[in-house]
Amino acid sequence: MKKLFSFLNSKIRIKLFAAILIVMIIFFIAVSVISEPLLFSVFTRNTYGKLVTVADMTDYLVPDSGTYYFDLYALSQNYGVDFEIVDPDGFLLYRSSASGSAVDVGHFPSPGSTKPEYADMTDSVRYNSSKFKYNNFEIKKKNATNADYFVYNSELSTGDTVYVFYPVADIESIVTVADRVYSVFSISVVALLVVIFFVLIYRFTKPVEEINDITKDMAALNFSRKCKDYGRDEIGELGRSINTLSDKLDSTLDDLNDKNRQLEKDIELRLALDNARKSFISNVSHELKTPIAIISGYAEGLKEGISDDPAVIREYCSIIMDESSKMNELVLELLELSKLESKSQPFNPDYYDIGESISSLLGHLALEISDNGITAENSVPLSLECFAQGEKIEIVLKNYITNAISHCAGEKRISISSEKRSNGCIRISVINTGEHIAQEDISEIWDSFYRADKAHNRSTNRFGLGLSIVKSIMTNHRCAFGVNNVDGGVEFYFEVPEGPEYYENFYNSK
Repeated sequence: MKKLFSFLNSKIRIKLFAAILIVMIIFFIAVSVISEPLLFSVFTRNTYGKLVTVADMTDYLVPDSGTYYFDLYALSQNYGVDFEIVDPDGFLLYRSSASGSAVDVGHFPSPGSTKPEYADMTDSVRYNSSKFKYNNFEIKKKNATNADYFVYNSELSTGDTVYVFYPVADIESIVTVADRVYSVFSISVVALLVVIFFVLIYRFTKPVEEINDITKDMAALNFSRKCKDYGRDEIGELGRSINTLSDKLDSTLDDLNDKNRQLEKDIELRLALDNARKSFISNVSHELKTPIAIISGYAEGLKEGISDDPAVIREYCSIIMDESSKMNELVLELLELSKLESKSQPFNPDYYDIGESISSLLGHLALEISDNGITAENSVPLSLECFAQGEKIEIVLKNYITNAISHCAGEKRISISSEKRSNGCIRISVINTGEHIAQEDISEIWDSFYRADKAHNRSTNRFGLGLSIVKSIMTNHRCAFGVNNVDGGVEFYFEVPEGPEYYENFYNSK
């Protein structure tokens, strides 16, 4: 039973066994289909020969001899056939099918008054005589019994005609028995062959299965298993070649893995740099295209003397200066982002009063907050020290607060709060009322030039770089930052260390 399960678990064994079994079954079915008509055809030919023999022997008998009728009776009994002798006028002279002895009156009908049975026979419905290309041979049906007969007729030397009959049912019975014997024999042979092929295929495929398992281990970088000695044939040679290959792969694997890992890193870095370069060029070109076009247009108008009115000229100059200021602000933000991402500036944190910085920043933005009808609430203590790069944290605060002003809606309220965390940091939260940020945008708003508000007006001088700068600053500080949708609005937060021990603990934990 264990061998059977092992046999069924092998695909190559199943394929070989199934292929052989299918061929055997097809052969068995084909022979079964053709055996019956073939046997019937063979027995029909033999029967035809027997009928011809009986007809010829009937012609050899001498009608005037004293033993003529005894010889006719013996001929019918010995060959197991019936026959009729009919005169040229179509009247029956002799019938062998009468029961009794050779001189029974049933054999001798009244002269010139009885027609032969052949005259009342019709063509067989089940068999077509034309399929059998034999001379003077037919398959007829006796209507009285609805039985089919092979019929052969031959003209005797006396001028009479003999009709020899043999029942088709006898041939059908023989064919049926022969077909059954063949079926039983074939099934027995198939069963025996199945067992033989099972053993042969198992022995043939066992080395192949073992070699397959070993190659799977090699694919999993396990080279400890080796092929056995399978002899001097092709399978044995294959096993030895696999062992040689395994040894060579095992000896060079470490070096290959190191080179492959380094190559993957180089490719990933190259792709990342290429994608970043393409994205940067595309975004910068997009942001600079509009102000450049405006400056170019108005400058051309001034050059062409589009107006002599000093007020119009001042307006054109004011627009050019405004667009130049926007371009300058974009360039400064790009420079700042570049410095942060390249880490070209030294990271020198120091004690910094973040509470005073928040209060001062709100004072500078008070007019903008008031013009937008916003109420600002600041619960951060006025004197709240942290350990960070003050000028960078001020950039984070400005970006968060101006971002809150830009997107404030609904109740028009901004709240700034602080919370001391268990990790030795202070969390600063800036919450503004308004619409939530779409879930699919939350992970992308920190990317350069990304704007969740696709319809945002460029006149506000927001280029989608602020949060990218925040991300770089907080990454350099190794502190947490993020955004959450809260009840009625959005919360942006970041953390700053309370003291230098944060960085000591951070590096020690690494």
